[in-house]
Amino acid sequence: MNIKYLNELNQIQHKYPWLTSLYALILQFKPKNIIEYGTEYGGTAMVMALALKQLQDEENHKGKIYTYDTFEVQSKGEIGSVPQLELAKQNLSNPQIKDFIEVDRGDFWEFCDRDKKDFDLLYFDIDNDGDKVLEMYNGCKDNIKKGSIVLFEGGSTVRDNVPWMIDLNKTKMTDVQDKVNYKVLTPNQKYSFSIIYNPEIYDLEI
Repeated sequence: MNIKYLNELNQIQHKYPWLTSLYALILQFKPKNIIEYGTEYGGTAMVMALALKQLQDEENHKGKIYTYDTFEVQSKGEIGSVPQLELAKQNLSNPQIKDFIEVDRGDFWEFCDRDKKDFDLLYFDIDNDGDKVLEMYNGCKDNIKKGSIVLFEGGSTVRDNVPWMIDLNKTKMTDVQDKVNYKVLTPNQKYSFSIIYNPEIYDLEI
């Protein structure tokens, strides 16, 4: 699969080794409405925006990312850094990608509780654990059944056994894997990457 903006992708400073895979999945699924929870400093939103730009350049595809974080206030279950909204906006203001992204405050738990959700693809990274993955699935399973895609950080056994998960007695994501039927795209990595989709709609080789 041709990645048009590979140079720009390689310049994004990020701890995750699977950003190219995220980019490729955006090209494959061609989502119009992407929702992200866990903006932090904007790294994964940049990746998805570059993929949307390629789709627009090559296929006149119109897509948009709506990325949310609690920013200055930590949400339930978050244990990491507390990013700043203005810094995220600054990082996502590059003229090449800014038209593909809207960033604002938003809470993942409130999103999961909504009766009606509208998205083609959801990506979330909010100090993920099994409880959060299950909460997301229970709130979004109707969307998944209709063809929406869910991507999230984590899902592997290695990721489940990082120190903070053990120290805080967090529910392992692998404990809920059979309930939500997620597939791990990077099984042997600390910062793993997983997908949930309807196999009756998509025939993916994973």
